[in-house]
Amino acid sequence: MDVDGSPYRVVLHTIDNWRLFFNNNFDHLEPWQVVLYTLSWVFAIQWCRKILKYEDDLNLRKTFHALLLNIPVIRKSYEENKDKVLKKLDEKLLKFDTRKEFYKFLPDRGLLPSDIIGEAADYRAMSDLLFERRRMNASDFSDEAQSNLQYEIFKLFAYSNANFPDVFPACRKMEAEIVRMLCSLYHGGVKSTGAFTTSTTESIVLAIKAYRNRAFKIGIRKPEIIVCENGNIAYWEAAKLLGIRVVKVPVNHKFESDIGSIKRAISSETCLIVASAPSPVYGTIDAIDSICKLGIRYGVPVHVEASYGGFLLPFMEQCDFPTPPFDFRLTGVYSISLDLDKYGCCPVGASAVLYRDSELFDYHCYSETDWPGGIYVNSTLNENRPGSLIALTWATLLAHGRHGFVEKTQQILDTAHAFEDKIKEEFEDNFQVLGKPAMSVITFTTTHNSKLNIYEVADHMNEQGWNLGLLQNPDALKICIAWNQTKEGVVDEFVSDLKNIVSKLEASSGEKPYEKHVAIYGLSSAVPDYGLNDVLPKLYTDVYYSTPSQPVRSMRTLSIEGRKISQLQNYARSRLASVSVPTSGHQPLLPPSEE
Repeated sequence: MDVDGSPYRVVLHTIDNWRLFFNNNFDHLEPWQVVLYTLSWVFAIQWCRKILKYEDDLNLRKTFHALLLNIPVIRKSYEENKDKVLKKLDEKLLKFDTRKEFYKFLPDRGLLPSDIIGEAADYRAMSDLLFERRRMNASDFSDEAQSNLQYEIFKLFAYSNANFPDVFPACRKMEAEIVRMLCSLYHGGVKSTGAFTTSTTESIVLAIKAYRNRAFKIGIRKPEIIVCENGNIAYWEAAKLLGIRVVKVPVNHKFESDIGSIKRAISSETCLIVASAPSPVYGTIDAIDSICKLGIRYGVPVHVEASYGGFLLPFMEQCDFPTPPFDFRLTGVYSISLDLDKYGCCPVGASAVLYRDSELFDYHCYSETDWPGGIYVNSTLNENRPGSLIALTWATLLAHGRHGFVEKTQQILDTAHAFEDKIKEEFEDNFQVLGKPAMSVITFTTTHNSKLNIYEVADHMNEQGWNLGLLQNPDALKICIAWNQTKEGVVDEFVSDLKNIVSKLEASSGEKPYEKHVAIYGLSSAVPDYGLNDVLPKLYTDVYYSTPSQPVRSMRTLSIEGRKISQLQNYARSRLASVSVPTSGHQPLLPPSEE
């Protein structure tokens, strides 16, 4: 090919110059030295690449920040901001505890049952208004008939342990029936199996452990899982515990997992792709069918995360709602994790993980044949498992039946659509819904033209008694519709309160700027942002487990008995009698002032 006068001539000339440069500068080296130095550089670069890839704790920003704290002025400002954050957290976590008296010592003598019940009722009264007024985000409580059933079942199995099937055979039978009913519900075949767990996190940890062990078996030494950024945070927690890497992929313009990013993220070390049905953040359902096609093409199994509302999916078809394919009917789906508490109306903690066949379940279980205590096998993370939770879940599922869950699904989805429509119609200029909510989770934020701060809106809604979820990146609010929000008047109350707050904030805009805040999962109001995000988790746990002492001596914390010598029962009853549940014209729910 004639390269004269073409761009190729410039390229060839540059390559020739580099060739002459290396020959002139390294002509004193022997061939073996050239090979050795080249291999050394290759290994060094590969080692650095793996360090940067797998070491999550290697953070230059955190290291630089730690060095800056050695400067006295910066350290002083840092400690002052920590005190401010601690004070704010204390206000938020303890605002309804007006007495702030704590049991710090075990009583020498036991308390009377009547006193204990009265004290427990007084504790529960701190949040009774939120429960009764249907304003608790994702709250779902049973009716009187179901409560009576659960009380009777709990009395029968309160002290049973499912890890001893020869002593408590009923627990084994009920757990096996729960797993089989769920497998049938999600179209698992005769080979499908699974385990009943006590939380979403436990289900996810067990599933990730199964895929990690499977990866080791087929020769993957550094397994990776692909999770979208809108997935359940428990996947990052499980990966940290099990020593595997999470490859995080972004969402697309629909706030669903980006299929192209998932395809680019698949490598020879990928052992699992996670899909959400729905996402616990935006309430959208990933294109699981397309994700499964990628999994089949590259030989990677797909796990469906259905813990945040996925229990409604099997009943949506009977409610005439479009239901995308999501379960074992898709060839690429190998496992499903789901919760039974919010939408299954079961006690909090009821969860399960299901597998297409027993091969993965073998990787899921732990066993030890050489332990002196005997051959040990466990399908969960708990050595002792409460049979009461299994029995209550079993009874609740049987009490509702398919027809009962179809009715509740219809009510929940109708209410969710009503919430979504009201936000779009009544607040078109101020709020926008993120993505297309497929089920019961609705996420909304402020529009580009709005002058409102979404966290400030959340603070005012919290003062009115609404418990909403706070999100970040982008800042947004989330409301999860459960059966408790389907009662008459809840949607209208929400819209009315939100309208009043928007009008109030628009009228006062510019008077006092709203400082930057950060969201903490589990709190319905934001915390001021002082640049302490790295240490904020520790501050939160410190306050959560704190039992601060009051300036006034408390007989409960300082006496030998470890409790007050007061009429606890009469005080609790008088307090409960004073609690009223307004149905209309209610006042903002504020923490009682302290004298």
